[in-house]
Amino acid sequence: MKAVLLFVLSFASVVAPGLAAPAAKAQAAPYAIEDEGGFFPTGQRVEFHDRYGWQSYRVRFEFGLESGGRSLTKDSRLSVRILKRDGDVWEHSCRAKGRDALAANVNGIPGEAVSVVVECRIPEREFAKAVDLDPLDVGIPNLVFHVILRDGALRLGAQRGLYITPTVESATSELSAYASVEHSPSNPSVIFSSN
Repeated sequence: MKAVLLFVLSFASVVAPGLAAPAAKAQAAPYAIEDEGGFFPTGQRVEFHDRYGWQSYRVRFEFGLESGGRSLTKDSRLSVRILKRDGDVWEHSCRAKGRDALAANVNGIPGEAVSVVVECRIPEREFAKAVDLDPLDVGIPNLVFHVILRDGALRLGAQRGLYITPTVESATSELSAYASVEHSPSNPSVIFSSN
């Protein structure tokens, strides 16, 4: 899985000349995609979703591309909903503008496609509700979501899930076992697995 993610990252960073046209076409229309499912194993002895009682997820990503196709429109939004085994639900949304805004990496891919990888930094206090821990113990959680836009159609990309960057306070917490070693989305703590 890691090799696939690294391949996608390196492939997506290649910007071919002449790909401004698909990006320019894309900015005129809003796009939306939904993804739902369970969680793929990351190789932990006790998987994150098992430990914290996460049963399933649902993500909705609505976005547009600004003129030039290199950034998101201000009304772009990424929302996640986690259903827990006990019936509780945890939800969070990020917008392209405002506090804790979406960060986007938009790149042309040879063959007239556009790769859009967005990251949403989740405030510690908000994420603590999802795992029933103190906000100081959760590190810096980030939601990452990847889509490929080709000929006006969207498909899911490889990077979809959650990674946690450790902090001094979280280094000794129970969540530290799930912290991203590389502090990047290429080493997720939770990998989304579509139905």
